[in-house]
Parts: sequence; C-alpha cells; structure tokens
Amino acid sequence: MIKRTIAVIAGGDSGEYDISIKSGTVVAEMLDNTKYDVYLIHIRGSEWFYNNGEEKIAIDKNDFSLLLPKGRIRFDCVFCAIHGTPGENGRLPAYFEMLGLAFTSSGSLISALTFNKNYCNRVVASYGVLTARSMHLFAGDRAEVADILQQLRLPIFVKPNAGGSSVGMSKVKHAGELMPAIDKAFAEDTEILIEEYVQGREITCGVLRHNGKLVVLPLCEVISKNEFFDYEAKYNPALANELVPAPIPEALAERIAGTSRLVYQKLNCKGVVRADYIYSEKTDKLYFIEINTVPGLTRESIVPKMAAAAGISLTGLFSMLVEETLKGER
Repeated sequence: MIKRTIAVIAGGDSGEYDISIKSGTVVAEMLDNTKYDVYLIHIRGSEWFYNNGEEKIAIDKNDFSLLLPKGRIRFDCVFCAIHGTPGENGRLPAYFEMLGLAFTSSGSLISALTFNKNYCNRVVASYGVLTARSMHLFAGDRAEVADILQQLRLPIFVKPNAGGSSVGMSKVKHAGELMPAIDKAFAEDTEILIEEYVQGREITCGVLRHNGKLVVLPLCEVISKNEFFDYEAKYNPALANELVPAPIPEALAERIAGTSRLVYQKLNCKGVVRADYIYSEKTDKLYFIEINTVPGLTRESIVPKMAAAAGISLTGLFSMLVEETLKGER
C-alpha cells in the first residue's frame, strides 16, 4: 500500500488559536499511520512551520512543501483544523485552490460566505430556512441605542459578525448593556451582528459526505449552565450538558436533519460541518443560527461525540474526511 502524505494545519490568527492547536493535535495523533504519513503544521501570521521535535522547519509557501533532511515533502491532502481566520474564512482555502492542492474543508467562496454570519443568514433564508431578526453594523457606523431597540426587541445577542466559539459575544437584557456589548464585539471584528434572542432549545447537527452520500450524525442538544453557550461553557465540561443523541421527537430530528442536508447541498459545503439551530417549542419554529465549516475536533468537541454515538471512531471519522477529499481529486 502506498501511504498518502497529509498535512494537518492548526493554529490561525483568531481567539480560537488554542482550540485549533488541540484539534489539530488530535487529528494528527488519530489519523491511521498505516495509511498516512502525517505532519502537523503550525500556522500563525507569517510563521508556518513543522516541528520535528528538535527544531522548527519552515513551510515553503511557494508550493506548500516541506524540505527535510530526507528530502522534500509534498502533500497529497491538507486536513484543515484551523477555526477562524485564515482557515475558516476562505483565505487558506483560496491559497490551496491556487496551488491545486486538495483540502478537507469547504472551498474559498463558501468558507468566506459562511464565516460572515449576516451574509450567510441572508443566503440561507432565501432557501426558506427561518433565521432570527437582526441588524448588521460596520465599524464607524453610528449606532444609537434607541434606533436599535426600535428595530429589535430585548433581549438580544451582540456578536462579531465573523468569528467562532462565542468570542466577543454578549447577551443584552437591558438597554444600558447594549453599548458595552457593541464595544466588546467590535474589539474582535470590524463588523458585528445584533440578533434577537429566540427562546428555545439549542440543537446542533453534524453533516459530512462519505462515498458520495450525505451522512447526518446523531443530533446534539446543548444545555448551558451559563447565561448562554459562551466560550467558557463550550470548553468547560462542567458548565454545559451536551446530550447526544438529542432527546427530541423523531419527527423534529428528521426536520432538523432535512434542513441541514438542504443547507449543506445548497451552499456546496465540503468536509464535515456543524449547523446550529434554536427550536422554539412555543411556536414550533426552527431557527438557523450559523454553520461551522471547521468545527472543533478535540476529544471533548461536539462533532467527535456525534460520531461516537454513530459508532464512528476518531480514526474512522478523520479517515472518512481524507478519503472523500482524495476521491474528489482522482
């Protein structure tokens, strides 16, 4: 058997750097070493390198190759484990597309679209999927509290328009909290999204393509012990319960799965994604919140828990993503 050479990229330039390093490390450790030669590549700013345990060896950015004493390493596939910029926002996907190098995540156009919460929600809504009412502000816009509250009802969420892991996000229940929340979000991004709070159950759905067919993983219901599922709750197991499979009626589960298949297909996603929803039991309405095109892949992350509930090991999940990517290149 000819082993394929895989670069696992991790790190990035966002507040999700540490989580990305953890994801990438798990992927590199769990990929089947009988099938793949795996190199964990750290990326932060202009520093791209492989650490062989003794020294950092720089990646040649002209062709994303690696010069080692044994020779030059050229990769068959890049496994993207960078959450946030530049892996999830389309920049690295565009670079790999220009090089003609296969990678496991969505393409540059879709990555850029889905990373922009406002634009993504507008596109998804055009397919008949319900989204919460919102406002989109750019840095420099004059945001008057009275104007915002004339259009949106409290409570509301204020969050960076591009970003993940709820970094810079606030739940605002009183008018006096609004401007500090806006400042907090603008500290993370030049665009922010102000979105009406929808009371309901938080359900998330993982989708991937395997052997040409869409696979929907068992759903997860997230119950946060904090005010909402913030950064702290996402990465502290004591602060949230993640129930897989979600304890919801079968009809609702299929409705969420069907919506997720639709979004995955219409957006032409690649690799594994995680779509987040709020289900209002009061109105029986399902609200799309966002889609993550590079979801967390640590042992504690939601997608690996979904895969485990489906009987798929981490090694199996990561191999599925690599093999599907390589098939697309043949």
